[in-house]
Amino acid sequence: MSYGTAESVASLATMWTDVVSHMWKDPVPDYDIEGTNPTLTEVEDWLVNLSAQFDIALGSHWFVPPVNVNVSPTAYNAISQYVSQLVADLCHFKNSSGRFFTEKLVERGTTPMAAILRDMNNYIEMNADGFVQDNVPQREAQTIRKQIKFRVIG
Repeated sequence: MSYGTAESVASLATMWTDVVSHMWKDPVPDYDIEGTNPTLTEVEDWLVNLSAQFDIALGSHWFVPPVNVNVSPTAYNAISQYVSQLVADLCHFKNSSGRFFTEKLVERGTTPMAAILRDMNNYIEMNADGFVQDNVPQREAQTIRKQIKFRVIG
């Protein structure tokens, strides 16, 4: 399962898609067909992987992933657009442009994935109330009072 589609990413990064179809293409060497940069396979892999990362981040904020379009349609659509934008940012990076291809990130030694994970957590924190209002399920948060502490003496 992934949030977003190759088509939604293409609409955000049109300059890297096929000129005629405005879609991603995989190369077909037997027929001398060149692929796009990135290829359709890469874009689909990024959608799946970033969706998985988003689900893990949701779980870290006590939400129960994945977000279901039938239960929480607004949250699902917002997350899909957000993940599509992150994948579009990776498409720009693959072509040596965009927000992940800056001197500041390179100087700090920050990878695009580290920036994405930080961005995801901020996104979830900023939208937590909206997720709750749109019925994204939550699990009970552990508290210090509920945890048993042991102290080893001697």
